[in-house]
Amino acid sequence: MFTQDNGDRISPDSITDWLNKFSAANGLPHIHPHAFRHTAASTMIANGVDLVTAANELGHSNATITAAIYAHQIAEAKARAEEARFDVFSRRKRA
Repeated sequence: MFTQDNGDRISPDSITDWLNKFSAANGLPHIHPHAFRHTAASTMIANGVDLVTAANELGHSNATITAAIYAHQIAEAKARAEEARFDVFSRRKRA
């Protein structure tokens, strides 16, 4: 949900219309405002924000919903964590 400076809601159509005009005027591809939500969620997960916090930020009723929608991001974060652990243990063995 987008709001004005005074806290009043802005119609979702207003944001979509503005974004369409902005993209066209600047030679950018069409992007739906909902993509920003996915970007925010992916960024939180990629940076280690726990699922409960991410779910709350996104307005999901529970973390299971967030986990189901962003399973691919969680798998990538898990792989990075495994690589980091491997790097640490590999350095200890060499030392």
